[in-house]
Amino acid sequence: MDKQQAQFILQSFRPNGADSADADFQEALQLVVADRELGEWFTAERAADAEFADALAGVNIPVCLRLSLLAIMRGEAAEDIQLDEGVDQVISGALADVQPPEGLRDQVIAAMEVEKHHRNQVQPLRGVARDFQKKKWINIVAIAAALVLGVFFALQIDLSDKDQLTSYDVQQSAANILNTQFSLDVKHEDSTHLTSWLADHHLPAPLDVEHLPPGLRKLPSIGCKRMELPGEKEASLICFIAQGGGALHLIVVSNQWVSDMDLPSIEEVTLSNCYHCPKTSWNVVRWRDATNSYILMSKHQADRKQELLGYF
Repeated sequence: MDKQQAQFILQSFRPNGADSADADFQEALQLVVADRELGEWFTAERAADAEFADALAGVNIPVCLRLSLLAIMRGEAAEDIQLDEGVDQVISGALADVQPPEGLRDQVIAAMEVEKHHRNQVQPLRGVARDFQKKKWINIVAIAAALVLGVFFALQIDLSDKDQLTSYDVQQSAANILNTQFSLDVKHEDSTHLTSWLADHHLPAPLDVEHLPPGLRKLPSIGCKRMELPGEKEASLICFIAQGGGALHLIVVSNQWVSDMDLPSIEEVTLSNCYHCPKTSWNVVRWRDATNSYILMSKHQADRKQELLGYF
């Protein structure tokens, strides 16, 4: 192995030193120890890698990105084009600040020359070069697999828990009821009366009206009903008269039946949490407290989904 081949191989040396025990890398590292010029190059290479990694670590991930990924995985369409454009701008701006390591162009050219040299050889690739190419592709596959697993852990998705529903499942069940003729179990214009009735019948309900969004507390209610969910689970439906007419529907379900751990609190609800469901044509916002998860639904056009924020 000559110096140029050693440089080519060591450009793929992982910063955590995990490749130190590999025979191919060991041979290249021995040259680093023996050759002062190569050692200085390798020190600068490691420093550039660390600087590049720090730059990537400093990229701020938009708050709404995680929620958007979850929505897409639940089969929901993209919610807000403007938000998507904003995410693109944030990522583009962050990547624009990432500076490639100094000398990268020279390293790429050197790597291309090594590849050209090996292609021009009469004998097929063998030994270090062939094994290194194999290991390089194995590393790529391993990295891809790690990224996939990392996404699942980062999103806190528990695929083994079959006893829970997502808030989207609850929303779909509610939409199936609201899009048809249905009857209320109790009718009353005072929401306090309705929450008391639900609690008395051991159904999910806010502890009191103070746990509702401020805008809902001021609205006259229509009534409430018990709602059946898949798996013989229960939820509560409370209907209100919306500002300017129409109706608002609040679904309340115990947290023990909902797998979503990422729902915001009532104080954290923003426009990124309001979206239009193209499957059911309902505008929706979701949140949770220590006891229950809540879904507020209104039958409006997609461009009016931001009106839901007026109740918070």
